[in-house]
Amino acid sequence: MKRLNKLAVSEYFYSLQGEGRTMGIPAIFLRLTGCNLMCGGYGVEKDGRLRDGATWVCDTIEVWMKGTTFSFEDLVQTLNKELDFINRLNQGVHLVITGGEPLLQEKRIVAFLDYLETQHHCCPTIEVETNATFLPSAAFDQRVSYWNTSPKLQNSGMPRHQRIKAGVLTWFAKTPKTMFKFVIGSIQDWEEIQEDFLNEQLIPKSQIVLMPSADSIDSLLKMNRLVADICIENQVRMCTRMHIEIWDQLTGV
Repeated sequence: MKRLNKLAVSEYFYSLQGEGRTMGIPAIFLRLTGCNLMCGGYGVEKDGRLRDGATWVCDTIEVWMKGTTFSFEDLVQTLNKELDFINRLNQGVHLVITGGEPLLQEKRIVAFLDYLETQHHCCPTIEVETNATFLPSAAFDQRVSYWNTSPKLQNSGMPRHQRIKAGVLTWFAKTPKTMFKFVIGSIQDWEEIQEDFLNEQLIPKSQIVLMPSADSIDSLLKMNRLVADICIENQVRMCTRMHIEIWDQLTGV
């Protein structure tokens, strides 16, 4: 059990959820290290050069590629000191577990949530942000209130067999706790979603939310109209990126 009493953490902060169906809700973000995908193409992490047809690079890559491994006790002490962690969670603040890809540490996360309950009598509302390439265990799913999944498209530079796991996607689609968030940079991205996900009946349109591809306020304002037009035409939900609108930053807010 000693191997499961630690988490590798890249960053943590208290803010508002900036994306998806819980956008605007106060949340503590716990970003874990590591990912099984390298959006931007393998090698982008070394020189920043896009590869393999990628048109964008992961906006948190410089964060989740490094971090600190905490024991559960040390992590809670640190979070309490800096974020008033337990008190805020008990007052209704969501805990958003993100990455990278947090399911790489799934067993440790479940053990950490058990620790919060048994040692601190804390059972927060949990959101998990995942690329939907790993099937969660029943023990983890039982703890999660919202699955914020973000399947990747060709523009990520990742091979199809690595980014699309049909069995995993259909599992997520069966629970109302799941929303499928797609980042849109062109009309071709929506056409790809229709062809690879909707036509293949991997996910229902009712669980899709489209979000503009943007890394600044200026680019967000330009892309909002494109995504809004797509959503209106195809009866799909849209969300913007509130953290960019407010702080003009991608991480740490």
